[in-house]
Amino acid sequence: MRAHVTALLLLILPALAPAQTNLERVANDAYTRSHDYDLRHQLIEVWGFDWDSTSFEGRVTTTLVALRPGMDSIILDAGALLAIKQVTNPAGAKLRFATHGDTLVVFPAAPIRFGDSTRFTIAYHGRVTNGKGFTFISPEGQPHRPRQIWSQGEDMNSHYWFPTYDFPNDKMSWEIRATVGAEYTVVSNGRLLSDRKNADGRHTVSWRQDLPTATYLVSLIVAPLARVSDAWQGIPVDYYVYHEDSAIARHVFGATPDMIDVYSRLTGIRYPWAKYAQTTVADFFGGMENVSATTLVDWLPDARSFVDRPWYQWILIPHELAHQWFGDYTTTVNWANFWLNEGFAEFMPGQYWGTKLGPRVADDYYADEYDHFMQIDARKRMPLAAKASNNVYPKGALVLRMLERYLGPERFWASIHTYLTRHALGNATSDDLRQAVLIATGENLDWFWNEWVYQAGYPEFTVTSAYDSTTRDLTLTVKQTQVDSSKADSSGLRFTTPDVFRMPLAIRVGTSTGDVVRRVTINAREQTIKIDSLSGAPTMVVFDDGDAVLKTLNFDQPTSWLATQVARDPDLWNRAWAMKQLASRASLGDSAAAAALATAATSADYKRTRAEAAEALAATDPDIAVPALERALKDTASLVRESALEALGEVGGSAAVPLAWAAFHGDPSYSVQAAAVTALLHADPGSRDSVLKLGLATPSYQDVVRTAALRAIVQANDTSYLGRVEELFGVFRTPAHVCAALANRGSGHALDVLTAHLDDERSYVRRWVLQAFQNTLRPDLGLPRLRAAQDGLKHSDMRTKVGALIEKLAHPGL
Repeated sequence: MRAHVTALLLLILPALAPAQTNLERVANDAYTRSHDYDLRHQLIEVWGFDWDSTSFEGRVTTTLVALRPGMDSIILDAGALLAIKQVTNPAGAKLRFATHGDTLVVFPAAPIRFGDSTRFTIAYHGRVTNGKGFTFISPEGQPHRPRQIWSQGEDMNSHYWFPTYDFPNDKMSWEIRATVGAEYTVVSNGRLLSDRKNADGRHTVSWRQDLPTATYLVSLIVAPLARVSDAWQGIPVDYYVYHEDSAIARHVFGATPDMIDVYSRLTGIRYPWAKYAQTTVADFFGGMENVSATTLVDWLPDARSFVDRPWYQWILIPHELAHQWFGDYTTTVNWANFWLNEGFAEFMPGQYWGTKLGPRVADDYYADEYDHFMQIDARKRMPLAAKASNNVYPKGALVLRMLERYLGPERFWASIHTYLTRHALGNATSDDLRQAVLIATGENLDWFWNEWVYQAGYPEFTVTSAYDSTTRDLTLTVKQTQVDSSKADSSGLRFTTPDVFRMPLAIRVGTSTGDVVRRVTINAREQTIKIDSLSGAPTMVVFDDGDAVLKTLNFDQPTSWLATQVARDPDLWNRAWAMKQLASRASLGDSAAAAALATAATSADYKRTRAEAAEALAATDPDIAVPALERALKDTASLVRESALEALGEVGGSAAVPLAWAAFHGDPSYSVQAAAVTALLHADPGSRDSVLKLGLATPSYQDVVRTAALRAIVQANDTSYLGRVEELFGVFRTPAHVCAALANRGSGHALDVLTAHLDDERSYVRRWVLQAFQNTLRPDLGLPRLRAAQDGLKHSDMRTKVGALIEKLAHPGL
């Protein structure tokens, strides 16, 4: 752990008894770090930034309060590369200190009494491993990439650039003073105190975060930026972008004040910070909710991309904004409860879009979350609240949506208001949210938390039905078939899946004279539900009307029931489920199922349903599919045109070719243009060469068109295009991964090309190639190549990075 200082034991997490369940570990706060002081305030001063050595000069003045009597040592987190010069008290007297790896121990001149405060200043020479705490960005000859620096603290990376307490269960206020060249803008948290010009031509910018929050949210960005100003109810809302992006910034970010307004009204908590800034930077992973000063990746969508509802505005902006309440205002007490930050932030965009555009749009948003959740759960099944849980984003959003459906909007938002109010500017656990529901509604949802928060999995329903025409009774047999198959880890912890999920839900039975809805509680591994005295035979049966439960469903029904459900059920998940059943039947020759899909593709009342139906038509009778798909190509929604075009490429034959060419040259949507490439490669093999060349030569937002062509090359294992793929190595990162994928499929030439570019003169290409070795190429192929190439590489930094990657690939568990 951390050296030999006795007080370091306070920073070690408690030993975990192997017999403890996940619920016991999380609910007993086993993952929360101990510390013996309350960090109150830090003044962080930085200057002298050097891009070549990724270094700077720093000074931090810390104020804290002792939480134990006679405190004679103060333990701070401080990166091992921070060279501590001296520590002084307010009078300037030097204090003794010691460093041990990533730990700094400061020894006060005299022991501090319980509850007393102390203040001291640490002077240091800072250096970082680029990307840890600080990231130094150089242009590297690329456009749209000015020189810049940005910090990233989550989860525990702030201490790599300034000494602090780097865990979320303590909060402080802070001030940042950064001295930089005149060409740079400085963006940080809180309110701007001053921007002072210095005699040497540099300027010193001071920002102050007055309200306390966690240290991982401390942010500093240094870059040549344009500021586009906006406001919400007198609070500054600013968009900091590269100067060449200033003309599009308002189009991209302009909905932010309205999002702030909706979130404030939903939670009942007025936006709590002094400002809200959004700043774009290079090589960022997406977005980070630094308090009052969100950092975002710099690939802003252009005007044309808005035809396709870009992820940037659909999810990224509202997600990071939601963190200003969930994560910044009320913060998880430890990383095992991380879903309280990320689950809420992933849930809230659906609430915003539902508020602005209607419930169908909210359903659309959560349908995407369902797909993501299932993909992650299939790889590894984990609870929401667990150390290093892998599914906190989509599962968190879906569990909160279930909770909202169960409680109803009034009780749900009253509970959320209680949660935020009780833990304002503080920390919270998963059980604190349960307690807030209990306080606000009087209902104890311990069973819900046990199933959905502390355990893993979801109900997997198998339903059968029987209708008695004599008694006019419908009997449903409902089985939960999920299997608890997880194994214990080395500590004895096993993530269990409940044999039975308890949940109320509704069953809707359609008849010729109207619908009958029965509410039931599912609470057994197998149970029988009888719906009696129907007016006639069912025309549809919807299990879990309104999609209140996160689940999978196996329910064999007549085609006519499914077709009626697609036509009448307002819920998008239920429609999608029914269409999958119809698609399976249509692929086996069920013409009624195909006809139902064709009708949905051209006349369903929401674009996602039309798109899903069009996609399903790809495996059906062309005589039914093609006329419907041709009509769908005229849909006003690009999502529908995209699905229709891809399906036409598979089922339309020669009839698809002129339609695809027309779409490629005339459709305003990048995604439809990419779909045209895919369709042409299916429908017109004779034009493959010209289509691929055109696709690879066509720029688009996020290179979706080029990516469609590259995907086709990989799928066909076509190495004849390696020369053209290699030409794109300097354009974007995907071509390097294409070479890795072709190498995985047996192409030695592709592996040679990839390896050769470890010596590329462009540093960014070398970086992208190394990422392909790490993330795409099979280790059994990559390791021998890296070992053979390392010593002969021209660039010393690359030799070092290759050596580090060799160690990582050779010892993946470390």
